[in-house]
Amino acid sequence: MPAPVSVDHLAFPTRDLAATDDFYSRVLKARLVHAESGYSPSWKSDFLLITFALTDGTRLSFFDWPADTGPYPDDPDMPNDVFHIGLRCDTPRDVIAWQNHLFQHKVVYHNEDDGKSRRLFIRDPNGIRFEIFAADQPKYSDDHEDRARSVYEEWQKIANR
Repeated sequence: MPAPVSVDHLAFPTRDLAATDDFYSRVLKARLVHAESGYSPSWKSDFLLITFALTDGTRLSFFDWPADTGPYPDDPDMPNDVFHIGLRCDTPRDVIAWQNHLFQHKVVYHNEDDGKSRRLFIRDPNGIRFEIFAADQPKYSDDHEDRARSVYEEWQKIANR
């Protein structure tokens, strides 16, 4: 039996960063707690990931990348790690146990291993994507609004050129 998992974050694409930031910051009173940008080899694109924390600690993450042209959410070409619910287990061994469990139940999964972590992506019968990964603490536990805002603003400058 695989180890228990808990919801770590919910992740979605966004096409309008400013509207997303305004809605979550101003309307829902969520804090921008994490932002990172970089290059994704699997997407073959640069990306920005921003994460907001609701008052109960729930994390909502949004991806922006130049190659995103939609539609959502059932586009078969949508990268597996964009639109998903992140499920966290405690150790990498737990992820392997989940992989074996999924295999035994004939559940199709996508495995990504960058040498630092292993992640599994699956879909439920409704097409909802899930990520199963290992971490001893929440993925974005390093809340730092100023640092996140700085990464976000740098992305905006580059994207608006």
